[in-house]
Amino acid sequence: MTQPPSPLATPVAWNLVAADYATEIVPYFEKYAADALRLAGVAQGARVLDVAAGPGTLSLLAARTASVTAIDFAESMVAALGQRASILGLEVDARVGDGMALPFEDASFDAAFSMFGLMFFPDRDRGFRELARVLRPGGPAVVASWAPMDRMPLLAELFSAMREALPGLPFGDGKGPLDTPGDFEAEMAAAGFRDVRVQQVAHVSEASSLQVLWESMRRSNAPLVLLRHKLGEEPWAALEQAVLGRLRARFGEGPQRLEMIANLGVGVR
Repeated sequence: MTQPPSPLATPVAWNLVAADYATEIVPYFEKYAADALRLAGVAQGARVLDVAAGPGTLSLLAARTASVTAIDFAESMVAALGQRASILGLEVDARVGDGMALPFEDASFDAAFSMFGLMFFPDRDRGFRELARVLRPGGPAVVASWAPMDRMPLLAELFSAMREALPGLPFGDGKGPLDTPGDFEAEMAAAGFRDVRVQQVAHVSEASSLQVLWESMRRSNAPLVLLRHKLGEEPWAALEQAVLGRLRARFGEGPQRLEMIANLGVGVR
């Protein structure tokens, strides 16, 4: 399925956010990556592909027992992955590339993953089909997306406040990519996967205060970092105050508990 281009479908936002994403987002997102690896049942020594790998959230977990190849279109993310692998003493074949045109032979991998990446591809069908093409027959794939925003109240309020201040904001509104199990299963099956199912998993991130949570998000959340980059500091400061005012009014200034619900689409080649 081809969609209107998302602002997150180019490397710009991900290059901007790479360093802080690796330090602040990865520890939380590793929980979803561990879920995906468990659902796939990756065997010791398996050949694993991680598409739109970012700074190696799943890649470096898998590399403890498997042979991992990772690909991402953002050079800074691939660089961060390489640095993290070196620190951890792990080997990952990490490269810059296009998830809709994978540079690998058919049936090259035993398992394949895309954690919150393929969901943003301009042509998701191509992304799914490429993932299927490079899998061996019988190999599992797991693709992750997010449940509808209205199931995550703090994020829904945040983006609602931003849209009120900036009508026409190109994210955080309407139906998200692969946000319902039925649509997710249909797209994955249409690309050639069988035994497709979607499992929803939720994990909680906690912060000592609303301000602490916001500071982390403004550094590491790709849509927010991209918007700040495009607006410039003065307009961003005004927007920030408006958004924080809305969040304080609803959630208070004290400790925050952010639960995010993921859809994990599992299929077999």
